Amino acid sequence: MDFDHDNVRLAVEEDRLSSLPDELIHKILSSFDTKFAVQTCLLSPRWKLLWTSIPSLNFSSGQFPTLPKFSKFITNVLSHRNHQIEVSSVNLDFHGAASQVFVKKIANYAFSHNIQQLTVSCWPKKHYQFPPSLFTSHSLKHFTISNGPFNFSPSITPKTPWDFPSLTSLHISHITLCDNHTQNSLDLFSKCVNLTNLTIEHLMVKNVGVFDIITPRLSNLTLYYGKFEPVINLIAPQLKNLTITNCSIDYLNVPPQLSSFYYRDHHPMKLSENRYYSLNKVSICLYYNGSRYEEGDAHEAINMLQKLHSARYLTLNWDIIECISSFSDLFSHHPSPFSNLVHLTIGPSGRKKTYQVKISDETRNFFLENSPNAIMELPEAPPTKAMKQKEARAKKKAQQAAEIEAHMEELKILIDGEYPIVERQLAKEKANTAFKNLLAELPTLSLLKIKTSLEKMKMQVDQEKVVVDQGDSETERLMAELKICVEEVRVLVKEEKEEAMAILVKEALIRSLLENLGKRERTQVEARYSRQLEETKAHSGRLLSEIVASEAIFAFEKLVSDTFLKYEDVSGIEKRVDR
Repeated sequence: MDFDHDNVRLAVEEDRLSSLPDELIHKILSSFDTKFAVQTCLLSPRWKLLWTSIPSLNFSSGQFPTLPKFSKFITNVLSHRNHQIEVSSVNLDFHGAASQVFVKKIANYAFSHNIQQLTVSCWPKKHYQFPPSLFTSHSLKHFTISNGPFNFSPSITPKTPWDFPSLTSLHISHITLCDNHTQNSLDLFSKCVNLTNLTIEHLMVKNVGVFDIITPRLSNLTLYYGKFEPVINLIAPQLKNLTITNCSIDYLNVPPQLSSFYYRDHHPMKLSENRYYSLNKVSICLYYNGSRYEEGDAHEAINMLQKLHSARYLTLNWDIIECISSFSDLFSHHPSPFSNLVHLTIGPSGRKKTYQVKISDETRNFFLENSPNAIMELPEAPPTKAMKQKEARAKKKAQQAAEIEAHMEELKILIDGEYPIVERQLAKEKANTAFKNLLAELPTLSLLKIKTSLEKMKMQVDQEKVVVDQGDSETERLMAELKICVEEVRVLVKEEKEEAMAILVKEALIRSLLENLGKRERTQVEARYSRQLEETKAHSGRLLSEIVASEAIFAFEKLVSDTFLKYEDVSGIEKRVDR
């Protein structure tokens, strides 16, 4: 087994990745190429066998210098893998013919381990044949098989139906189905009894009279850029959605219960008679070669539209309208078939200014005569430079108005606040009352009293000093309580300051936005928000007044505190002098 030692790194001391459960590591490694997953075995003993239990395998020949080395790597991986673990998905991408031995080997191993999803992408250089074992599995649910883009090398698949009883989605891309021997019909899907989604992309079918698409539970069918020489025989009784884009189809037998039909090509498609009774959405785009229309083109387009008579929502490109309008006399032989029409949309054409072309009365009647309440939506003229400028101005005004409205809403939230104004005011009044009561108990600490106390202290005995000390203790208690009251007020005032600042900033921003508006728009916006702006101004004024009043309390408290400190200093001096 080959390993790229240069790209492998030893695990660090703290290996948090290795501590993850095996299931999560398997999921991570499944997103990488299997070669990288195998190389992780060198990280540590913990990783030695982890790769052998990965349920998803990703093989790419681009990771190897030669196809033989790639084949050898696949053989080693499959032989060393934990065979008790089922395979959930396989992605195989390689250059070379699909007849390579490793393709059959992978298919046999995957199918024997109950694979559910298989993707095979090959890039052949010449004619090749797929191994028959690739088309038989009882567990497979999702299958994608393709050549490289723009690679139409002939390929041969089994002429018998592909045996996928559990398959629900199938995608075939860039493959040419051919054989040297012409056969009457080719049936590939009749054994895919649970198939619901089928996409056939860039497929060519040769040397076959009828290409059968027989799927009893098919719900969605997409045919994209295909070339079908034979007639397509579609037997899908549960088909709901059909999409056909640029496919050369001579005739397609469509089931009657079809709900959605999308068709895009250069020519109308022949549809079966009396089959479309459940159509809800129909979209038809026809692109004619050149700018002139032939009567035959108009006749084929009208015939195709008549088959789609039950459509409720119909979308057509302008080329169809212009083509059938060029031969209005044809409508005399083809009355309006649409009796369920709800909405008709006419899409633009890339070749002309379709908004300048008028739809004829005959064409209008063909679509709306039996559905008078249906809405017809026509292409609109592109906006002029003046219209674009006007639209830009209107958009700018709308953005400015929306921005102002958003800021006004934020301003309202700020004013309402999380802390109700009444509650905060009551808390401030309570703290202020307590502050005043404490001041009434506190002796007047003027400098004169301090001086007088100092003189008395020099003359009194130790007993008097004790009285002074007791008085000092009571003063200290009152000062402590005074500071607590002031701190409560200070917290509330801080909230008021923050609220006032936020309101003033928001109000200034709104004023600046109003200044950017035109005079008329500014007058209208100011009139709309005049009451809120007045309330905002009054509210911010009240906040500022209360803040100024509270600042006076803080100043007075500071004066008292400073005086008390001076008194303490003088008392301390006296005590030292007395000693």
